Amino acid sequence: MKVVGLLSWYEEPASWLAECVASAAKLCDHLIAVDGPYALFPGSTRRPASGSEQADTIARTAAGAGIGCTIHVPRQPWWGGEVAKRDFMFRLAAPLTDARDWLLRIDADEVLTTVPADSREQLDATRLDVAEVTIWDRQDGSQHPFRCLFRALPGLAIEQAHYVVTAPGAAGRRVLVGNSAVHVPEPAQALWDVRLEHRTRQRSLERQQLKREYYAKVADLGTEQTAAIT
Repeated sequence: MKVVGLLSWYEEPASWLAECVASAAKLCDHLIAVDGPYALFPGSTRRPASGSEQADTIARTAAGAGIGCTIHVPRQPWWGGEVAKRDFMFRLAAPLTDARDWLLRIDADEVLTTVPADSREQLDATRLDVAEVTIWDRQDGSQHPFRCLFRALPGLAIEQAHYVVTAPGAAGRRVLVGNSAVHVPEPAQALWDVRLEHRTRQRSLERQQLKREYYAKVADLGTEQTAAIT
């Protein structure tokens, strides 16, 4: 069994990237890092990719941690937004994995702070296709279960919204992560002792403002759908 990390990043401090990659190496054998802004992110067309020094930081940190690394740098923004970028990461991982393996989805503002020694054994033993860790925020002390580990099934996809993860099933698409108001997600393996810190509140004021502008555009255009999957 392998665990492949899927890192989404754009214009991040080198120190954050290094911490994120080093933390992912606690669980992963290989890292796929995908650069680039979503099309609605302010300034995306002027700068469709981060600087090369960020990709170098990811590659050097992965090498130092002893894991493989694949880096994808796009030539244009992700016109399909978060859905397109996250779905592309799943497809990029397909040639490197089979259904025995697992995928860890992680963003550059997240860090694995605790990974118990038996975490991989629990993934290898479960018959479930999704697992949840504990995500927490240092700023307000909040914590809750978070589904970010997925069995590397053929046809795994992001649909309708960036957080909706589905897989093929006998009676249609199975929902591994969804909107509880409209979806009935499958049971998840509990890996709550694995802790993932979400650092978005620690971003610079400028980056936080850009994020607010981005989500305001998303809301105005209604690009994040939550319709039921059939």
